[in-house]
Amino acid sequence: MMTATAKMTGQFWQQYQKIVEEHVIPYQWQALTDQLEDTEPSHAIENFRLAAGLSEGVYYGMVFQDSDVYKWLESVAYSLRNHPDAALEARADEVIVLLGQAQEADGYLNTYYQVKAGLEQRWTNVRDNHELYCGGHLIEAAVAYFEVTGKRAFLTIAEKFADYVDTIFGPEAGKIKGYPGHEEIELALVRLYLVTKNEKYLNLATFFVNERGQQPLFFNEEAEKAGRDAQSWWHGDHEYSQAHVPIREQKEAVGHAVRAVYFYSAVADIARLQHDDSLKQAVETSVGECRPT
Repeated sequence: MMTATAKMTGQFWQQYQKIVEEHVIPYQWQALTDQLEDTEPSHAIENFRLAAGLSEGVYYGMVFQDSDVYKWLESVAYSLRNHPDAALEARADEVIVLLGQAQEADGYLNTYYQVKAGLEQRWTNVRDNHELYCGGHLIEAAVAYFEVTGKRAFLTIAEKFADYVDTIFGPEAGKIKGYPGHEEIELALVRLYLVTKNEKYLNLATFFVNERGQQPLFFNEEAEKAGRDAQSWWHGDHEYSQAHVPIREQKEAVGHAVRAVYFYSAVADIARLQHDDSLKQAVETSVGECRPT
């Protein structure tokens, strides 16, 4: 299912696409599967095997380790668009089967909590532990793979995860009125909406954007509820994650550059799709003034 999209055919970019296809993606696969000698293991694929009950052992890696697998799958999708490769596609399909095996019945998928911290601890540290960030990369990879291959298996996993997140977060009574510490799922939900036309995903992305920075500050409330010192965050303030004030009150782009790009990109998408002139003005004001922190 090749979507209508721009394709770079100039020699400069083609040489880099070839490097990615022939060297980067295979090297990353070796890293993900711990085949590199004299290199700290990634354990990323093994963590999913543990979550699926296919291996025995302990979780290894950072709390955001799952995202490395999702980013690899997204890279594979875009590589397949430019350079079809049956063997690479088959390998990606095998990984997607593994993800489906690891996914909980309710749709949750995060090996750090499934294998190490325990499912009872999920959503207790949304600020720091990257659950929604990893979920965003899961969704983006699934959308890319569907757009390129037309295969729905990965997209189904992503929809199931997004449906579950929609039962946890939102303005309704009983839901968490919060948002990710590291933005990413906002723009991913927009992409999922554009493919599925399910407005639930666009509305959830809009909630995350609008709720960010509202008082009382979710990150402080979350920390206090868990018995953590809300003032002990290693960076010291919430400009780092663009959560210091609501988006419509932000006058300049601040904080962690990657988080900011993900966030302001999502704001721009939502402003366009929701026909929200106040959001459009907010993002134009913010990105028009950038201050590194």
